[in-house]
Amino acid sequence: MKNFNKITVLFLISLLFLTGACFKKKNDNKSIIDTQSITEKTKAQKLAEFVLSDGINADTSPKIITATSIYNALDTNIHIIDIRNAKDFASGHIKNAINIKRSEILDYAKVKGLPMYDKVVIVCYTGQTASYSAAILQMLGHNNIYVLEWGMGSWNKKFSKKWEKNSSDKGIQNLVTKASPKNKPSSLPIIKSKKNSAQEILKIRARAILKESFGNSCVDFKFAESNAKANTAYVICYQPEAVYNSGHIENAILYDQNNSFSLSTNLLTLPPDKTIVLYSDRAYQSTYIMVYLKMLGYKAKTLKYGANTFMNSKLIELGTGFSKKEVNNYPFETSIYIEVVGEVQEGGC
Repeated sequence: MKNFNKITVLFLISLLFLTGACFKKKNDNKSIIDTQSITEKTKAQKLAEFVLSDGINADTSPKIITATSIYNALDTNIHIIDIRNAKDFASGHIKNAINIKRSEILDYAKVKGLPMYDKVVIVCYTGQTASYSAAILQMLGHNNIYVLEWGMGSWNKKFSKKWEKNSSDKGIQNLVTKASPKNKPSSLPIIKSKKNSAQEILKIRARAILKESFGNSCVDFKFAESNAKANTAYVICYQPEAVYNSGHIENAILYDQNNSFSLSTNLLTLPPDKTIVLYSDRAYQSTYIMVYLKMLGYKAKTLKYGANTFMNSKLIELGTGFSKKEVNNYPFETSIYIEVVGEVQEGGC
């Protein structure tokens, strides 16, 4: 009987030990799963790290080339892609330029093979739509993409009407110098995609963004000013601090042009659930940033014609505004326009 009790006690002790070990192992596994869940990178985070791990700045986003530099390089290994609508292209374009729809530029790049050129220059009316396209190509790894500064508006006075018509001082009296604070850091937007790798997500989103109408990605000054005042949009002034301090839209927040949008700087201060409107003294720069933020899932838009649309004379004083001095008198070629019935003409800003 005593032996039986000893055996029973030993059995119970062994059972408790085994149960405890199993329980600990189960809990340990749960702990590992919880940790993995917490540290798993979001798809937006993967994209941000993959596309531009060092952030983006105005010197390289996008790369800019002047009309004079293009004119002097026409007989070199340079390739000019004009994304204006076919009718406007036929009425006047740079020598050897080809006309491609913005929505088809990725297919063209894949078939043509852009790396063979020293420079590939994207041309549009003002530089903004070209910057939209250049942003996508640059994020996909094409490092030889450039945007014509001021678009065709700088090539010849025949094409400068858009800039001349839309450069004004209509908002200059309402500018303020009081700085507005950035948001407190929050989370990145949620990107829904069946793909998991940053490279695959990037390719899918790049095509989707290129197919969007540029008109849906930009706003006018009235929208930017009224929504900034009402705090219904997060309005960003993407300019040098000196330009911001000289006057900006009320409640607009300064994000300087030196690496403001990386994970290690200010990216997380952007609201993931609010419309973000960006403007800059150089409209093509804020357009590039807008595309980058759209890629990460933000509801981003850019201001048409940038700050030149409401404070042009002040920008001219600061040396960053559009004026007739930016317009050259370089020759252009024309071609026959053949209308395609039922075709929707693309264009842009």
